[in-house]
Amino acid sequence: MMTRWHLAAHGIFMDILYLHSPITYSIARQLERDGQVVAPVVVCGRGMKWHAPFVRVTDDGIWDPARTVEFLARLVTALPETTTPLRIFLPHTGFLLGKLLKLATAVQTVCYLEEGNTSCNPDLARPAQDTAVDAAMLLQLLQAQPLLMQRLGLTPQAVLQVNSVPAIWFDAASPKYGGAYRVCPAAFAALPAVHTVSLAPQEKLREQGRHWLCFLPNIINMVARCGQHSEESQKNLHGLMSSLRTMHALVASHHARLVMKFHPVDEANLSPQFKEQFYGFGLSYASFAAQQAIDAQLEPALFDFSRFIVINESAASRYVELFQGLDYLVSLNLF
Repeated sequence: MMTRWHLAAHGIFMDILYLHSPITYSIARQLERDGQVVAPVVVCGRGMKWHAPFVRVTDDGIWDPARTVEFLARLVTALPETTTPLRIFLPHTGFLLGKLLKLATAVQTVCYLEEGNTSCNPDLARPAQDTAVDAAMLLQLLQAQPLLMQRLGLTPQAVLQVNSVPAIWFDAASPKYGGAYRVCPAAFAALPAVHTVSLAPQEKLREQGRHWLCFLPNIINMVARCGQHSEESQKNLHGLMSSLRTMHALVASHHARLVMKFHPVDEANLSPQFKEQFYGFGLSYASFAAQQAIDAQLEPALFDFSRFIVINESAASRYVELFQGLDYLVSLNLF
């Protein structure tokens, strides 16, 4: 297998993967198996992991300059000392990180990995909601990191113009666009050069017929939307817990057991004490994966659970339908 140094010697791209969810991880592993990425530098957010050494970050920074610079600084420390052009695979370029990657001359190619329902939204191939940042403060943060700007090919002049770069989640018009990788036929419908990746169902679970997987809703986003201390948030949380009690009883009547799967954002950010309340209704997904000796980073719909309960609108429904079929899907819209 070609190493990073061989890649540099041949003048080929250095591959970088940014992964923050089971589906991006699953696609990346398949690209690696297919030889489409070779010895990549892997950056993991939201608590995700890789099977080889990787760079850990909080997330892609969204619109926060400090977190975005932290992402880039940690990435640069993992790069070998070579001038090989960089090819990065990531879910989107809609936030501050995406703007800086477009301005960085060392980044020659940007490829998109399917990430749930957002990848199926054709409106995101056009300029979306933008947020201006303090460009002077951003430049200060970047310059405080040794060799960061030099390694990425960022100039002070370019950074100070960051707010003039449009926020486009899926930017096929960019000269850096190198294609997109999906598993769902509906993903990236507005983009050219889209490649469909085939993901095979995983090995069968032990004790078949005994486990139902429950995909919990994105609690942090729900609370943020309603207000942390609002009556609506409290009502929604109470309704969720009541529904879980009913589901727990229903699954037990089938001589089966619930397995609880938090949204990646919640898994990474909710306190252990808060999450523990939900494990009274079923086993945590991490514990279940350890018992079954399966890769907990993979898209859960690739495993043969008896049923998949998806609460509220979620890309999980899309993946259950794709990999297992609608007969295995139980959809609940609570709020």
